[in-house]
Amino acid sequence: MAAMKRYPRSFLQLVTLGHILVALPLLVAGAYVFVALDTLNSRYRAAIEHVSTSSRLSGELTEDLVHMERDLRRYEVLKDGQSLSDYAQVRSEWQSNLESFTRLPPLPERLISELRHQIATEKDAYITLRETGNTNPLHTAIDDIKLRSQKALDEAHDILEREQDQYLAESEALRIRLLVAAASAALVAMCCLWLIRRLLSRLIGRFEKAVLRLGKGDLQQEIALDGPGDLRWLGRWLEWLRRRLLSLEESRTQVLRHVSHELKTPLAAMHEGASLLNELVAGPLTPEQHRIVGILQSNSRRLQDLIEGLLRLQQAGHAAERIGHEKLRFDQLIEEVLETYRLSAGERQLHFECSLQETEIIAGREGLTTIIHNLLSNAVKFSPDGACIHIQLTHNADQAIFEVIDQGPGVDANDAPQIFEPFYRSKASRQIAGIGLGLAIAREFVLAHRGELRLVPTPEGAHFKVILPLHAPYLRRPQNI
Repeated sequence: MAAMKRYPRSFLQLVTLGHILVALPLLVAGAYVFVALDTLNSRYRAAIEHVSTSSRLSGELTEDLVHMERDLRRYEVLKDGQSLSDYAQVRSEWQSNLESFTRLPPLPERLISELRHQIATEKDAYITLRETGNTNPLHTAIDDIKLRSQKALDEAHDILEREQDQYLAESEALRIRLLVAAASAALVAMCCLWLIRRLLSRLIGRFEKAVLRLGKGDLQQEIALDGPGDLRWLGRWLEWLRRRLLSLEESRTQVLRHVSHELKTPLAAMHEGASLLNELVAGPLTPEQHRIVGILQSNSRRLQDLIEGLLRLQQAGHAAERIGHEKLRFDQLIEEVLETYRLSAGERQLHFECSLQETEIIAGREGLTTIIHNLLSNAVKFSPDGACIHIQLTHNADQAIFEVIDQGPGVDANDAPQIFEPFYRSKASRQIAGIGLGLAIAREFVLAHRGELRLVPTPEGAHFKVILPLHAPYLRRPQNI
């Protein structure tokens, strides 16, 4: 029950969950691509903006220093307050631009300190000018600032250019990571799809196996499907159907057994009475009376064979419950059964061509003997005089394969689907004595051994193939489907 709880409550939920699991890696990869591209795009725009701002401020700072130097010289010549006021205005713009330049993110602290030192140098010289009227310190400061500022601005521009190049390199690396992420997401999605398909295939396969077992008449193993709730619900209904079919089969078998036993007593009396008449115990008989007694004997014998066949069929239907399992040599058992047919086959000049591989199998001796006997009896009965009957036995690691091939009239394609049904007789078999139960009984014993009996299509004759497990899987504890 704990394993069942891991499934969704319904098959539709399981399919929906499968779609989500398949789509989730692709959605995650898409989100990662979107975030990564958006982040890189923002950083690249910022880098371009920094370079652009750096270029603009560099030009303005250079122009401000030129204007400051020109206004200072004009003040020295004119000694008027307007020139000094113009200098102060340009100086203020220069300081503002230099402060803006220092706030560019990629600049190192050393370069920022250098730029602020220039502001402090100019400020000290300007204060000296205002206090003493001496312009020489300010000239010296401006000349020094021009030289040092150009170096600092060039260094800052190089730093910003390197930052832009770094972002270009990161964008290339990101492109590769995105391709890897997309490929990984597609691979994970394919793995999830494969796992979901395998799970669905396993669940549906178990359901199909249960239905096929019911269709083949295998009613002994309990049906208990696991999976989503609605699949377990179907499993419970299949189990109810199995129990119902099993009950009906037991009722049919019981009726058949009772009827067969009730018929045997009056039939034996009839057969015994006909035998006494035939032996003239009641007095001499006329030729017509002899003919009637012969008809009574033959039909009573046929009816007796039919009743015994019904009982054998009923026993075969319950063979799985009472098979005595033992290790047998399949090839030796075939040879033993063959010995019982060699005399009758020799009278009709039939011969057997055998290819028997040494094969050990765990099975019921009585059931396996019945399978061999019925198939050989069928082949001998339908083979024309002088024909050859081919018998083959091979095996692999898990299965034994027993084949009987005759040269008789074969089985018509229209009769093939019903050939293993009780009492069914094809057109070719109606001219030959029999009651049509041999193949049905053989099939029941094969099914009791968890095997398979097939009619193999051939151009002429009949080819029957029996496939049996070597290691008796029916001995294992039945498992849930």
